[in-house]
Amino acid sequence: MKKNDILFYVMIFLTTFLVMQFFSNGKSVDPVLDQGDIGMKMSKNEYAIGKPLALEIKNNTAEVVVIPSECPDAPLKIFMFKSAGYEEITTDLEIDCSKVKDITIEPGAKTTVTYNDYLYSLFGQVGRYKIEYDAFSTPEFLIVEPGIFTSAWRNLIYQPMLNLLIAILTYMPGHNLGLGIIVLTILIRTILLIPSQKGMKAQRRMQLLQPKLEELKKKHANDQQRLAQETMLLWKNNKVNPLSSCLPLLIQLPILIGLYDVILGGLNPDQAILVYSFMPEFSIANISSYFLGFNLLEKSLIILPLIVGGLQFIQMKLMMAKQKKDKGAIKTLENDMKMVNNMMTYVMPIMIAVFTAAAPAAVGLYWGTSTLYGILQQLVVNKDVSESSISSSDEVKIRIINKNSNN
Repeated sequence: MKKNDILFYVMIFLTTFLVMQFFSNGKSVDPVLDQGDIGMKMSKNEYAIGKPLALEIKNNTAEVVVIPSECPDAPLKIFMFKSAGYEEITTDLEIDCSKVKDITIEPGAKTTVTYNDYLYSLFGQVGRYKIEYDAFSTPEFLIVEPGIFTSAWRNLIYQPMLNLLIAILTYMPGHNLGLGIIVLTILIRTILLIPSQKGMKAQRRMQLLQPKLEELKKKHANDQQRLAQETMLLWKNNKVNPLSSCLPLLIQLPILIGLYDVILGGLNPDQAILVYSFMPEFSIANISSYFLGFNLLEKSLIILPLIVGGLQFIQMKLMMAKQKKDKGAIKTLENDMKMVNNMMTYVMPIMIAVFTAAAPAAVGLYWGTSTLYGILQQLVVNKDVSESSISSSDEVKIRIINKNSNN
């Protein structure tokens, strides 16, 4: 088949697809949501215990539908199948109802109701469930045991992080979340001080070695075997593992994600079931989320992202601190390194600032405190690892065996 024929058939397919989309007006009938006056269905048919649940509701009438709030109980009625049939289940959680509003649905509109505050108190048992409103209900859905990866994450990262934060908040003046996060951050960074310090030193050495590596590439451009040997020797001589420079970020990443999950869903009374039994008695409802004028459970779109981005910029400047020019430095190398350094120095802080703006302010406070701790670390690393501590591969002799030689 010729290329022109293939292009012809592709054009016919695309034209047919666009025409069908146009005449259908982009509308499709949902057999559940479009049924009856009020359509209701869960976003999935099966949920693991502790996973977020979402209910979709559609108003198929010509009138505005208002579903009154049942706070502190969950929105609408929850039923679980038991031996005698479906039974309604309720909760007595101490939930702040000041921000909970009635559910209003315009004619023909859809809305989503989440149950993130009731994941364990109402949906903490394996079984069959349904949700009802007046004479309407969702199809039956299942709550199942979490998988091996979810269980590992909760047991090894999420639950320890939640309990550690609550333990700190228990003894924190006013149970202040901001002070608790600062103490938690310093504690975690101190525990991880040795591995992160090694990683930062390796990262610093790798940067200082770049001119020497480029010189080796130019010197042995036609001998890849010799280049590989010289490069490995240079790394070994300076005790550098290229992969170890990523260690600080890799160590912090699961902790950051764990803290993010704790902030999003862990600091509500429903999560009390995850608190270790040996912990002192403490009500999560007593936590104060305000710190220096910020509500740490909400987003800070300007001030905190600018502060965190600024701290990240300072740290990147320290990490990319310029070394003295080597006499044998290559001009092309200098330009390439300058471009890469500029990308890291200016783009990374912007990315971190955007991430901070998109996350709850508590996550930004953790990242900012962690970055400030990292700046102090980087100052020590830059002092310990200087150009004078970097040795050249020429200081160690390598014996190269020529395979074509008879000696």
